[in-house]
Amino acid sequence: MRPTTRDLLTREITDWHQQGLIDRSLLDILLPRYETRGRFLAALLKWLGLFAIFQLGLAVLTFIAMMAQSALLAALLLGGIGVGLWWFGARLATDPKQLHPFTGAVLITASLAAAFGTFMLLHVALGGEPEGQTIPTILLLTGVLAALTAYRYRLRWPLLLALLLFFHGLGAWHAYGGHGAYFAHIQDERLMALAALATIGLGLWHERRLEPGPLRRCAGFGGLYLIFGLLYLNLSLWFLTLFGKPLDWMLTFTAAAIAQIVVGARLHDARFTGFGIVFLAIDLYTRFFEHFWDRLSAGTFFLVAGAMAMAFGYGFERQAHMERRP
Repeated sequence: MRPTTRDLLTREITDWHQQGLIDRSLLDILLPRYETRGRFLAALLKWLGLFAIFQLGLAVLTFIAMMAQSALLAALLLGGIGVGLWWFGARLATDPKQLHPFTGAVLITASLAAAFGTFMLLHVALGGEPEGQTIPTILLLTGVLAALTAYRYRLRWPLLLALLLFFHGLGAWHAYGGHGAYFAHIQDERLMALAALATIGLGLWHERRLEPGPLRRCAGFGGLYLIFGLLYLNLSLWFLTLFGKPLDWMLTFTAAAIAQIVVGARLHDARFTGFGIVFLAIDLYTRFFEHFWDRLSAGTFFLVAGAMAMAFGYGFERQAHMERRP
């Protein structure tokens, strides 16, 4: 069996399980038949090799631009390289024989990264400074290009990149703070939550209305909208409960997590249920941390938290076994 066929069957089986069409036992039976062993390591080596080639190419372009001392020349060179990468990548990714689909996806990703760099260099060449709304605007522009590429060639990977760029362009960012600490921030959590809700609605409509009809060749796009919408909705509500925020937002976050579990059970959609359970657990742990971290020793705190997690896990597993009994 061809590797591309194995990958297709593996993705479809996983999607069936996520949508609740097959249970875990059937997933465990079907998945080993088609899953390629060592696929992760092979894909990692391919990505590293192509990334190294791309970085070497960028180093050559940077050297030429530095010697010429011209940001406009650098933008033109990078833009030309990006167009070439996009053209070759689209051809490889959409080849009916599917001889090099992975290479095509990598080239398209590199072309979109080049598009972002080209926009930045053009802005600098025109006398602008990379501050204020410049970077978010360029992120959104690059996201539009990625989305157009995804729908033009029916590729899911550019759409995933487009959604990342879209949400980060709206004001989500993360950074390394030093000493093993990372920081995540959303500029306007309320706006982000509304955008995420709209994305969830778009995902459901796309998946249930468009993909069975006019966009049948874009299967899986709705699932990406739904997953990103759920992720950023829950993150926004969670951030609104941190650092002594009003009780209203804590209740809203808890209600939203419970609502996702109910919606997932009603629609038989494991994505809603999974996000609801995970973020409800995060909510409970956050409240436990806020009220008891300063009142208990670190050892006692983690002992109690671990015991509670084990108790909840045992209860859920027991309930699941009882429901599966005839």
